[in-house]
Amino acid sequence: MKKIILIVLSMIFAGPFTTTAQDDNAKKSNYIRSGFYLKLGPVFPVGLYAQLQTAPVTSTLKTTQYLTYQPAKIGAAIDLGYLIYIGPSFANNHLRAGIDVTFLNGWFNSTSSVGESDRWKHFYYNIGQKIGPVFTINPVDRLMIDISYKVNANLGIYYGEWDDFDPSQYSNYGIDFFRNEISMSLRYRVMVLSFQYNFGQISYNNLNTDRTKQSINADTFRLLLGFKF
Repeated sequence: MKKIILIVLSMIFAGPFTTTAQDDNAKKSNYIRSGFYLKLGPVFPVGLYAQLQTAPVTSTLKTTQYLTYQPAKIGAAIDLGYLIYIGPSFANNHLRAGIDVTFLNGWFNSTSSVGESDRWKHFYYNIGQKIGPVFTINPVDRLMIDISYKVNANLGIYYGEWDDFDPSQYSNYGIDFFRNEISMSLRYRVMVLSFQYNFGQISYNNLNTDRTKQSINADTFRLLLGFKF
C-alpha cells in the first residue's frame, strides 16, 4: 500500500515537470523562423548575356545605328535581406509560407575590353531590390529548403567604348522594375547555399523617356553562400 501511495505522489509531483518538458520540445521542433540573411558568390552569365549584343542609338540620321555590347564574363553578387513568415507552420511544423525580401541586391559582370584605358568602364554594374513569395520545407532536424520567386527592381549602369558615337546618342544607366528570379536555398542552422536563376532585360535610357531605350538580355545563374540569422 505504501508503495502505491509513493508511486501516486511521484506521478502527481513529476507530472507538471514532464508536461513542461514536452511543451518545450514541441516549441523547439518549429525551426522555420523569420530572420536576416547575407549571401555572397559568383554570377555566371547565360544565354545572350554571354554573347555580343546590339541596341539602337538615338540618331537624327535616317539610317538606324547600333551600339555593340561586349559579352559578359563571370562576376559577383551580394544579397542582404529578410525572410518574413506569415502565419504558423503546418504539416506538423514541416512547412511554412512567407515573403522573401532582399532589400540590397548588388551584382556586376566584367567584359572583354576593346582598349586598355579606363578599366572601370568594362563592367556591367547593377544594384536593386527583390521581393516575392517563399515556401520553406523542414524535412529533418534543422535542414531547410527555401523555394522562392522574386520580382526585381534594378538600376543598371554600363559605360562602353563607343568612340564612334556622340555621348548624346546613347545612355549609360536605366531602371527596370520587372526582372525575375527563381531560386532554391539549402539551409542548415546558420549556413545558407543558394542557387538562383535571374532573368530579364536591362534597359538604359538615362532615366529620360525621350531617349531611345537601349535594352539587352541579362540572364544569369548565381551560386551564393552565406548566413541566415
